[in-house]
Amino acid sequence: MSNELAWFHNGSEKPSDSVEFYEKLLGWKSAGGPAGMTMLMRDAGPFAAVMPKKGSVSGWIPYVQVDDVAAATKRAVKLGAELLEDQTRGPAGVYSILRDPGGATVALWHKA
Repeated sequence: MSNELAWFHNGSEKPSDSVEFYEKLLGWKSAGGPAGMTMLMRDAGPFAAVMPKKGSVSGWIPYVQVDDVAAATKRAVKLGAELLEDQTRGPAGVYSILRDPGGATVALWHKA
């Protein structure tokens, strides 16, 4: 595993309110994205997306780069993580979403 934090999603109950909040608070810029996502931008390009809340997952989710999502997901579950969303192909790669044994949400991701 490379363990690099590669992306962030904010699953929001009020996505447009969340985007406006971060624009005003931190000066982040926004742009349209795929599948109802609003991309949050810096000079180097998008680094995060705000989207409607999916299921029980809300708030910020860090995406950690791994070499093999299936293998890393299996290992995480053996280590006590709860699988929230099994391996899924998104617009930029493959990911799974887990809740660690302490209750925090994390996504394992491999770029397409």
